[in-house]
Amino acid sequence: MSNSHGAPPPPGDSDPVQQYGQQQYPPPNFPTQHLPAQDFPTQNFPVQPHQQQPQQQPPQQPHNNKNLIIVLGAVAAAVIVALIAVFVWVIPGFSQPQAQDNPVPLASTSGTASPEPADETSSPQGSPAPSENSADQMPAGSVPLPGGWDQLQGPANIPAADDTLFTRFVTGESSFAYLASWSSDGTFGITKDPVSGTPMQQKAEGTEERDGDGISTAFAFFAEAEEGKFGKEPAKVQAAIKEIEAKLKAIPAGDLPQHLVGHKCASDFVSSTPEIREFRRSEAVVVEFTCTNAGGDAIQAVNLFTVTPWGTPQMVGVSGHESYWSANPELLEKIGNSYRANRWKLAG
Repeated sequence: MSNSHGAPPPPGDSDPVQQYGQQQYPPPNFPTQHLPAQDFPTQNFPVQPHQQQPQQQPPQQPHNNKNLIIVLGAVAAAVIVALIAVFVWVIPGFSQPQAQDNPVPLASTSGTASPEPADETSSPQGSPAPSENSADQMPAGSVPLPGGWDQLQGPANIPAADDTLFTRFVTGESSFAYLASWSSDGTFGITKDPVSGTPMQQKAEGTEERDGDGISTAFAFFAEAEEGKFGKEPAKVQAAIKEIEAKLKAIPAGDLPQHLVGHKCASDFVSSTPEIREFRRSEAVVVEFTCTNAGGDAIQAVNLFTVTPWGTPQMVGVSGHESYWSANPELLEKIGNSYRANRWKLAG
């Protein structure tokens, strides 16, 4: 393996429709005001002797016209009120669907829509990690977790599922946490399969701050090789993990940095003995190491080499300046401990 520097709601019944009461029409009659016509006496002039009495003119009654106007106005007002009532109560009553004794539920689309993955596979890159208890139903067509892996719990000091400080690299088979504030970083070298030496597809995230070598002050990476390479029989997968452990143990200490991903180690390289450790629903070969880079910066890192329960080789890890981890205690441990296999993987 050549040296590398980094890697990467169910639709239910609709709410009952509110039934609007209908007011009976025609609306109550508004009484019109009938004012009694007032009799205005005509003025009688005394008859002068030897004069012919003038012909009496019919009396003028101007108030009768006023009464008629009042009556017509009252009728018009009643009509307007009735029209307003029709528009306010009657029309909405016919336009709104009325509640029924046995409402028919809306047609469900769950039979045609693709179900959303509910475990780690449903988290797009950059989103908060989902709850461990969110996977109650396996998506149609997905491949279940093979037997014998689900009881593995792994370390306890991992990021909480609702911790917004962390997010995850997510594949159809496993996930790995890194800091949500980190951004994509393309400066890391190609990671290779620890057994075959072939390049692995990789993702990497790191800090915006760079060191003298142009590498992020700290970064997390995730890489995987040929999917399903070892099958999903637990015995074969565990044998492949043990083979990785044996291979790494056999490498001389001076040559081991060539097989690890981290900052450029120039001196003072010290590593732990490669060993298989338990993780959530998986196992991995863990190598912790420290060194000093060419710029004299102390480096602290951890690499995990594994094969998923579905037989896919993977390599994950974290590397960074010791000063960064000192300023952010427990971050290195939490990120390194966060690797897990999903409860199922998407088919195809």
